[in-house]
Amino acid sequence: MAWAAAAAVAGDYEGTFGGKYPFRLSITNQQGRQQVAGWYYYLSQQKPIWLDGYVTPAGDLWLGEVNLDRPELTERWDGSRQPRQPFAYFHLRRTAAGTLAGTWRAAKSERQLPAQLTSYRSTGFAEKAHVATQTYFGEYIEPIFTVPDFRVSEKLWAAFNVVDMANMTWEELQEEAKARRAGEIRGYLGTDATVTYNDLGLLSVWLRSEQITGGGQLFARMWSVVMDLRTGEQLTDEIDPGKQTAFLAICEQKLQREISRYLHENPQDSTDTAGLRNQHIDAQHPPTDLHITADSVTFHHAVDYDGMTHFVRRDMEYEFRLAFSFAELAPFLKPASPLWRLLKR
Repeated sequence: MAWAAAAAVAGDYEGTFGGKYPFRLSITNQQGRQQVAGWYYYLSQQKPIWLDGYVTPAGDLWLGEVNLDRPELTERWDGSRQPRQPFAYFHLRRTAAGTLAGTWRAAKSERQLPAQLTSYRSTGFAEKAHVATQTYFGEYIEPIFTVPDFRVSEKLWAAFNVVDMANMTWEELQEEAKARRAGEIRGYLGTDATVTYNDLGLLSVWLRSEQITGGGQLFARMWSVVMDLRTGEQLTDEIDPGKQTAFLAICEQKLQREISRYLHENPQDSTDTAGLRNQHIDAQHPPTDLHITADSVTFHHAVDYDGMTHFVRRDMEYEFRLAFSFAELAPFLKPASPLWRLLKR
């Protein structure tokens, strides 16, 4: 049956096109159905190209590239017809040895290359992620982080998905891009990503998203994402609960020093000065937004008080980050925290 053939080809593979271009491929299937999906990437680029397809009752595997900018090109892959251009596609069969063999055909051309694939399994842990970018709708850039472990890479791609960073749907993002190309200056402008740490199996990325409202005001949102490259999990709470009180006390000291520095360098009126002086860190107001740089780990304190104007909030919102050296933070970490690796530098 076709669903059994689809289950048989599901897995992780590596191979080459024409013996020259190495790539990796992952295939999943829907239980009890002949449809399959997956992705592949060239080792030289390590940017996932998404695939959709099916397995015929005879065991032929068809996988076509999914154009995320135009998903309607591949949304009807139900096995009733062979794939058609303008996207590239695979035609593969499972061999007696358990490998996959067949052809890959390029998009919008007659170019065809033999494809040979064997089972793939990553070994060890990645110290660093490969960094790349992908542009959607000609406007919006998505950072792409890839490691040899397929499951970890999938989590990294999901964590920095372009539509999630924009907090929009694909359809909404497409309409925004269309308006931008037509000369509209309002709406979502995009999200910039800056890698601030990428070593020892830890990845820290600083993100800044901008949007112009209908009234012409610029709103910026900044946040940090820290990922464990060994598991693909995001790190948010790494402080040992038994050390939390002592940690918060140190954060409070650091915050008060930062507020004094800020007011010395940027004198404020009485309302804003009183509002800042009334800022505190405690169990009800803990620091947030873990972030790693080359020589420190920082946390964020969001300033908020009565009478705070939009303009003052915009100026102060990201002004108060509390920095810890790696050695200074270590006594407060959970015993199994991935941040302990920072002390190996």
